[in-house]
Amino acid sequence: MGEKDDGSQEVLRQAEEGIEQHRKADGIIELCFPDGSPAPDIPVKVTLQRHYFLFGCPLRPKHYTDPEHLDLCKQLFNSVQLLEFNWGQYEPDEGKPLREERRRFIFDWCYPNNIRNFYGHMLVWTRQYGQYPKTALPLWLFRYDRKTQYELLMKRIQREVQDYRDINIVWDVVNEPIHCRSWGEWEKPEDFDESLDAVFPYVADALTIAHQSNPKAPLLVNEYDLFVNENARYRFRKLVEMLLEKRVPLHAVGIQAHDWRATYWPSPTEIWAVCEDFGSRLGLNIYFTEFCYTSDPSRTIRGRYRSGFWNPETQAMAIEEFYRVIFGHSKVAGIFYFGLVGAEIWERHTGLRGENNEPKPAWGRLRRLLTEEWSVKAEGRTAQDGRFRFRGFFGDYLLEATYQGRLHTFPIRLQPNQENRFSFALGR
Repeated sequence: MGEKDDGSQEVLRQAEEGIEQHRKADGIIELCFPDGSPAPDIPVKVTLQRHYFLFGCPLRPKHYTDPEHLDLCKQLFNSVQLLEFNWGQYEPDEGKPLREERRRFIFDWCYPNNIRNFYGHMLVWTRQYGQYPKTALPLWLFRYDRKTQYELLMKRIQREVQDYRDINIVWDVVNEPIHCRSWGEWEKPEDFDESLDAVFPYVADALTIAHQSNPKAPLLVNEYDLFVNENARYRFRKLVEMLLEKRVPLHAVGIQAHDWRATYWPSPTEIWAVCEDFGSRLGLNIYFTEFCYTSDPSRTIRGRYRSGFWNPETQAMAIEEFYRVIFGHSKVAGIFYFGLVGAEIWERHTGLRGENNEPKPAWGRLRRLLTEEWSVKAEGRTAQDGRFRFRGFFGDYLLEATYQGRLHTFPIRLQPNQENRFSFALGR
């Protein structure tokens, strides 16, 4: 397998430093006795329970009743991409959205398994596919004239965002706006590249309605082929700039990262440049929303960085490298690997596990990265002043302290941009 270094080794070093600088902080535990005096020499253990950064995967409604699939999800991930929010799948029959099915899954399975952050995919998409009931756009919508269709779309956005305002969801408000026809232009091809002036109005309206429906909800627009297509990258950046200039509520960009259907291997330098372009320069958070690579040995590795053919091992190497780069960039807020098993999403060879659910090298590498290297389990004893110091990733922790034969447990949260000092009294 060939490799060309375009400065990528320096980027990997920079990313490693970024992880230490942007993803971690020092924590101070202060323990005292019931009378308020410092509690020295107390055995303590601090264990990371959940990252602040979102590491996620998609789940479809068919997975909600699949215990094996759900177990795989919670083994690695702290966030779920809620698929089939596109209108036709979410409301196949007019006036009957599948709200209870989704909320029941969130509260009955996700919350008890310590998954409390979600990505809602998607509210607006102008492509169409499938047959009832799994259509991207509901078939009943086309009984109405276009003006009414648009009014119904805005009401749909309002309803969904309000219905989930008690849940932490990052909303994909508009999916693939620069690669699709504008809303209502049904006579055009689905992949028609509209002018940005034609795209802007419906994107701005959708974001505005979503924000009014829940001002606390993070909102993004989502696109693909931003590594391989300079024109797509320019057009998407220009659209985002137009939205920001007009003060349209937009909090993040979504980057799909399965360029040329998961065969393009971007170098660390290319990955970093996209993060700089959309994150640092525009001041927005970035979510990698549909990231995956193929493991198909018949597919050529595309791009200038690597050469040869894909296989399970090159897939694993590429995935680990991508995670290391983006986790080290301060503007990236999350990444969703697009599919656990086989062809559950759309490509047979992109899963972290094979068609028969056998673990591929990518599964093992990602497991070691997320559950071992990027985990924290600090143990020791409090000093004479009752303090125990540790360094860890931003996130939720469980503190365990043993005093007079009794185990005391306390939840703590290591957060950015603040002093992380936690004081607790040990009872009898």
